[in-house]
Amino acid sequence: MQAFTVEQSILEGEKEVKELFDFVRKNAADLEAYRMEQTIFFKVMQIGLAGMKCYFAEKGTGDVGNELILEDGKVLKKEGGLRGQDYFSVFGKLKVPRTYYRLKGEAGIMPLDAQANLPERCYSYLLQEWMDLFSIRESFKESEVSLEKLLGLKVSQSCFETVNRKSSESYDEFYKDKQPPAADSEGEIQVLGFDGKGVPVIKEEAAKLKARQGKGEKRQKKKEAMVGVSYTIDQKKRTPSEVAENLIYPERAKEKEKEKGKENNKIRAQNIRRMASLERAKKEVMEEMVSDATNRDPGHKRPLVVTMDGALHLWDLAAKTLSGVDFVGVLDIIHVVEYLWKAGNALYGEKTSKGKLWVYNHLLSILQGRVGWVIGGLKQTLSKQKLKAVQRKALEETIRYFENHREWMKYNRYLKAGYPIGTGVVESSCGHTVKDRMEGTGRRWSIKGAESTLLLRSVYTSNDWDAYWQSHMATERKRLYYATAA
Repeated sequence: MQAFTVEQSILEGEKEVKELFDFVRKNAADLEAYRMEQTIFFKVMQIGLAGMKCYFAEKGTGDVGNELILEDGKVLKKEGGLRGQDYFSVFGKLKVPRTYYRLKGEAGIMPLDAQANLPERCYSYLLQEWMDLFSIRESFKESEVSLEKLLGLKVSQSCFETVNRKSSESYDEFYKDKQPPAADSEGEIQVLGFDGKGVPVIKEEAAKLKARQGKGEKRQKKKEAMVGVSYTIDQKKRTPSEVAENLIYPERAKEKEKEKGKENNKIRAQNIRRMASLERAKKEVMEEMVSDATNRDPGHKRPLVVTMDGALHLWDLAAKTLSGVDFVGVLDIIHVVEYLWKAGNALYGEKTSKGKLWVYNHLLSILQGRVGWVIGGLKQTLSKQKLKAVQRKALEETIRYFENHREWMKYNRYLKAGYPIGTGVVESSCGHTVKDRMEGTGRRWSIKGAESTLLLRSVYTSNDWDAYWQSHMATERKRLYYATAA
């Protein structure tokens, strides 16, 4: 094949530009704006393709003379003729001519590949990045349709999956080398949060989750992904009555905030690092988030707070993972409120003012540090009042929950110190990092396929996408061309 020439590439581009403006002038009277804009866009794509040809013409074919000497001293000879490499850019396809060097018994080398940092497969890195941006937001099939509709490029959904998996392989190296956020962008408290979120898996994977079901049990169709977050936040000191009123009588609380001019005085999480994984052990995800928190505060100058729901196995794992580290565990207050409502509704009926007041008073007591008093009162109600079976069950479940989690319910101390007492950040991460992409009609995942998408969505929802992609290209360059002479 022939090498590209700068002159010919420029002529092609100029021809496309002339044809574009000729088309506009000839058809402006007859075409609506939509049709005109659509046509201009695709003509601009052809100009872009000519521009890429000009780039490769200027770059050359990678001819470094008759011999190519590698770092290990091996000498490769130049072969006659040029070898083409398919290059699928965002503007369309072209075949890049390259000079070829080889040594008998050794793999051939084309220096242009390293000089231009060409990807291993035909899809350009920019196209790969765009393919990933599509596929981490919508299904692979929908991504195929979207790419063709927007750019006129036909790429099968299986290629989206292949690119997706390859792109995720740089995850560990990126975060190992990533610099922590600037100190002046951080909040006063370092926070960790963990939760689980189910991912629907294909039948073959589901069969492995639990081979035998008990009587009446349904076969599992989901595998739980572990979700972790690491972020900082400023202190926000509140009184127990403020929090109780905000949770039980929000309209009243909002009106008071408005009167005091505090309605926009919200404290926001800073520099949120999110991670969701289906394949890695829960302990590994937890250790990764702990490592992130440590890198951001190596001197442990900030208080470390861990917020979670009632999953006792996660609390046990957190205690082991953070062994020897001074941290404060906080049980999500929303789950506490849910159990109070369960008991209050059982005693006084659904949506009654009396039940609502009961919940408010008991929540206020818990926030004031009187968890033992609340548990004692519930036990007295169980022993001294004549209750229906459903009422007894609700109270017993509430008592059990509070007793099992009492260690992490010291809300009077948390509020005084200005610590967060909710798991909103990790719960929202379960939603937009996992659920928004992984669930949907007909969506079923292999473990490997789900893992790559979850890791890329973790990068994206952590606002690390641009830096990650630059790192991924650098990693690929090192892997593919480390031994190639420039």
